[in-house]
Amino acid sequence: MEKIIYLDADGTLFHHEGYVPASAFRAIEQAQANGHKIVLCTGRQLVEIYGDLKKIDYDAIIAGAGGTVLVKDKLLFDGHFSQAQIHRLAAYLNEHAIPAVYESRLGVFGDAMTKRAMKARCEQVCAGLDEKQARTHGMTLFYNSVEELDPKEIFAKPISKISFLETKKPYREIEADLRDEFDLIRATFAPLGPESGEIGCRGISKATGMDLVNRYFGVLASDTAAIGDGENDFCMFERAGVAIAMGNARPAVKEKADWVTADLEEDGILKAFAWLDLL
Repeated sequence: MEKIIYLDADGTLFHHEGYVPASAFRAIEQAQANGHKIVLCTGRQLVEIYGDLKKIDYDAIIAGAGGTVLVKDKLLFDGHFSQAQIHRLAAYLNEHAIPAVYESRLGVFGDAMTKRAMKARCEQVCAGLDEKQARTHGMTLFYNSVEELDPKEIFAKPISKISFLETKKPYREIEADLRDEFDLIRATFAPLGPESGEIGCRGISKATGMDLVNRYFGVLASDTAAIGDGENDFCMFERAGVAIAMGNARPAVKEKADWVTADLEEDGILKAFAWLDLL
């Protein structure tokens, strides 16, 4: 029976040092050859799907944590904040000097302060790496993908998600200040720092994207599986027929999974696909 497999990107399929394990490529190709569908289900925007992530021929992509849903070249959904919401968020982030990346299907954008903070973060996380390692590191790729724009230009874009870097202001305080109108989760891209996070549109999530893809392909939720490693994958786990946590996932994520596979770099995707009998 055909199954749909929803794969998170960072920490699940894509290592923060900038690669997808060779065993994961093999597993995906074999599963698709056997008639199953592979869907990338990520908080990343379309323009952030680069390097090894772009080498995979996905059957569908859920980007921006549900903000954009694509089946090949067909756009199924494109959600975004209202202008009033964007201005509220920008005012708050500026007040607290929190560097933030504004994300949309058209690109990812940041002001001069954000680009400076990202450059400093790159230098910090890439310290001790050789030139090639630093150039291909996930944080460097993220930095390079962010287009520097004036705030007024950013606000004219259809922004669907905001990622903020770690600062002295704890994540829990930011979440408490904004949860009345927005959905917040801790960021799962480790180089941004443990107090970093993501701000999303209320009611838009990876799970709502999954619903659209399931309906498009005519597949029941019971015939799907989700594989992830972070708190932003909880909604995937709740919606899928089977939930699998990576071995490198946080304990809270593992507790919500039906099964725990190996770490990303220890053939975690391959072993998960074998356990699901996809190969």
